[in-house]
Amino acid sequence: MTDRTIHIHVESPEAMWARSVSAMKRLDAGEIDFAGEHLSFADMATYLAAITPRRLELVARLKQVGPSSIRALSKEIARDYKSVHQDLSKLIEIGLVERREDGRVEAPYDTIVSTIKLAAA
Repeated sequence: MTDRTIHIHVESPEAMWARSVSAMKRLDAGEIDFAGEHLSFADMATYLAAITPRRLELVARLKQVGPSSIRALSKEIARDYKSVHQDLSKLIEIGLVERREDGRVEAPYDTIVSTIKLAAA
């Protein structure tokens, strides 16, 4: 099994579109087999609202323990069920956590690469 990596970007919708189109052209030309998995945020505020330190901690712990129920995970990290449920709901919404058919949640990625381009002065 190969490691799954997701690339997280802070980029404008135009930059995201250009990157996606470029990857599709490279796929069509046979230059690459797979363009990878990406998650883009339009600005830093949206990125920081979605990917908080507590949520990253949750993803990391979920990766360590494997597929888990929300209740078991909340006990594992000593946080209340409601806040863990809210954080996991957001992580599922943005795609960093997946819900399995059996209802448990899992962190499917082995590596998260975050890229933040700073504007030129």
